[in-house]
Amino acid sequence: MKIREEALEKLKNYSENFLSSYAKDRNFDFGPDKRTNTSCLSKYITHRIIDEEEVIKLVHSKYPYIKIEKFIQEVFWRTYWKGWLELKPTVFQSYKSDLLKLNDQIQSKPYQDAISGKTEIECFNDWVNELKDKGYLHNHARMWFASIWIFTLKLPWQLGADFFLKHLLDGDVASNTLSWRWVAGLHTKGKHYVAASWNINKFSAKKYNLEILPVVSPKQSKNITIR
Repeated sequence: MKIREEALEKLKNYSENFLSSYAKDRNFDFGPDKRTNTSCLSKYITHRIIDEEEVIKLVHSKYPYIKIEKFIQEVFWRTYWKGWLELKPTVFQSYKSDLLKLNDQIQSKPYQDAISGKTEIECFNDWVNELKDKGYLHNHARMWFASIWIFTLKLPWQLGADFFLKHLLDGDVASNTLSWRWVAGLHTKGKHYVAASWNINKFSAKKYNLEILPVVSPKQSKNITIR
């Protein structure tokens, strides 16, 4: 099967069989063997095998907007990130410049332990291995991963964003860069994302049972995320 035919078949199958439950189930990460609660179309969209417009047209032809509003919103987030970064290209240029300045940290033990899945945090290690093996992580897991990377492991967000881009099959420069900045508290003034153990426990479908997830206060994170 050609890749475009594959993408269209996946879109058709998802919209007909699973889309109606998207809003209710989308935040749960059931693991790599159970992904029917998300479309998994992002790798095709990123590489323009299919695009956002035809995805929305097809799903809207099957359901009224009110039924699939959340799914459509998530598709439009991709477009928003692209447009935002196109208007402010210096943000990405600064990120690339920061990576060069952080090059000496790549050989550090904390960084190597993180990208090798050898930390003391079981869920994080699992996500590292899944990312490397599958080239994919559930969106909620990406947020947890980035938060732990920044606020628990105390690693620069730029190195985390670079690690994602190297391994994600759906890696999108705009979505990836700006999402990591958002978690770090740099994208939207006064807002950051800090993962909580109860949230990971609940939305990983009780696979994990974290008692305490040590974090650095976002106010203390400036020296961690901006170097």
